[in-house]
Amino acid sequence: MGQAIVKLPAYVTRVKLASGEHAYYWKLPHWATDKDPKTGARTPTVRHGFPCPVESCALGTGHDAAVAKAEGLNETLKEWRLGAERKTLKPGSIAWLFKWYRDQERFTDLKPKTQRDYRRLMEIVAAFPTRAGGTLGNRKAADMDGETADTLYRKLREKGEREAAYCMQVCRLVWKWAVRHKRTTGVKDNPFAGMGIKSTPAGENRPTTRAEYDLYRETARGMGYQNMAAAAALCFEACQRVSQVFGFWPDEEAVKEGRDPPAGLQWSVYKPGVAMALVQRKTGNPVWLDLAIEVEGEAVQLYPDLERELMDLRERAVRDEFGQPVGPIIVDERNGQPFDQRWMSTVHRRICTKAGLPKAMTFTGFRHGGITEIGDSGEADVRPISGHKTLAQTRTYNKATAEKGRRIALKRREHIQALGERDDKEPKP
Repeated sequence: MGQAIVKLPAYVTRVKLASGEHAYYWKLPHWATDKDPKTGARTPTVRHGFPCPVESCALGTGHDAAVAKAEGLNETLKEWRLGAERKTLKPGSIAWLFKWYRDQERFTDLKPKTQRDYRRLMEIVAAFPTRAGGTLGNRKAADMDGETADTLYRKLREKGEREAAYCMQVCRLVWKWAVRHKRTTGVKDNPFAGMGIKSTPAGENRPTTRAEYDLYRETARGMGYQNMAAAAALCFEACQRVSQVFGFWPDEEAVKEGRDPPAGLQWSVYKPGVAMALVQRKTGNPVWLDLAIEVEGEAVQLYPDLERELMDLRERAVRDEFGQPVGPIIVDERNGQPFDQRWMSTVHRRICTKAGLPKAMTFTGFRHGGITEIGDSGEADVRPISGHKTLAQTRTYNKATAEKGRRIALKRREHIQALGERDDKEPKP
């Protein structure tokens, strides 16, 4: 009689090792990933508004444990495919707690973009795979402890320090509110409190230097991303916020009224060779950016790099009936639509990698670098360009740099020399 064939769960393969043991692997099906047409890289498919929460992994050498974990992975994959997990949330689970929090007034009162960011971070936590093969969202929220929270943070940091810190901050807010309503939530402790995570992750505010900015734009143009080169120029030269340049910050009034909000900076704010009429979205402060001035009868261009990048884009812009460019300045060159935030981050990282620029170089760093450069030039008050309300706010960006240190030292030497000259002129006793 032949040996019985043991049927393995779907998507599981068994491989014989050199030692004679068998190892088991679970491979994510092809239909759960999408292929990038440019790079060929595969990314999780999005269904029902959520990316696939599981990924291929090794199951170990133990048959029974491998089968149990694979069945858990398959169940999670099925729930995601059908959207069942979000239709029938388990009361008291982490996914249920996140949904409960999103129904609270303290969440619904937040700005639309903040709500979207919080929702995305909650999904990252809820979709985090567990050892048993399921997701963290199915675990009971009241059973979450400090050790598990620390482990989650450590694992998330492997994929990105900044996002991991933000996930922990959102969880801390959710559990803090849940403890206050423990009769409803069943949560009595906040495992995310006291983790010592800074509100601003280390390295986030690293200012980009002009040399890095120049190399970035050159590389972006060479890769066919003129839009990213122009966006970097708007952030560095005009000190605009990333959210405003790309349109990641919607008009709340337009959203409430059911209108499509303007996506980012519009061509209407730019008059070539003359000025840019800007309004800092966060503060509401107007910024008039002269692009040229007249010196002794000659026009002097103040922002030649910025205008070069904008003019290259302007030639391709959509035109109105009078031949004037209309719509957002920065659009995705693949489809002419505003950038998806995740895709923008992907393209930014590709450009930095191609150029050999530091991993810590974020797009926010262009604005920080531009404002820092203004400070390095000797101008303490950067508000006419940055649009900040107070000088105190600009200190976050206008950082102490080696250039400032050299300038201070030079001023000090001049002061000492002046004192010496004065002493030489005074009559000796």
